[in-house]
Amino acid sequence: MLYTASFYDPEDWVGRRYRVSRAHPRGKQTDWELAPSLYPDRLLLDAYREGSVDFNIMSIEYRLALDLSYKKYGEFRDWVDGLAEAEDFTLLCFERGEKLCHRRVAAQWLLERAPGLESGHLR
Repeated sequence: MLYTASFYDPEDWVGRRYRVSRAHPRGKQTDWELAPSLYPDRLLLDAYREGSVDFNIMSIEYRLALDLSYKKYGEFRDWVDGLAEAEDFTLLCFERGEKLCHRRVAAQWLLERAPGLESGHLR
């Protein structure tokens, strides 16, 4: 089952944890694995933070990049395809609560690509 949560809310972490952000949170010990194939492009993130693209456009571009990575990289494709049989896991990023965040976009994308993968709480 797939969950999402903030680095700052460990009570929401379930199972194996994957960092899906480019940066590591300051002052936090590493208590997760890296998932670089789920990192958003730095230029896209910068454009979103600067306000030159809104969250909707950022989400579309991010999903297109995930599609490309899935087609191009066999290791990533194999990981995604095996998620339905995997143990519970949580995608971690910075935003707390219900703030807009790419980790929920990644979660929805994974749910669409991995047949049989179920959704837990997407925070």
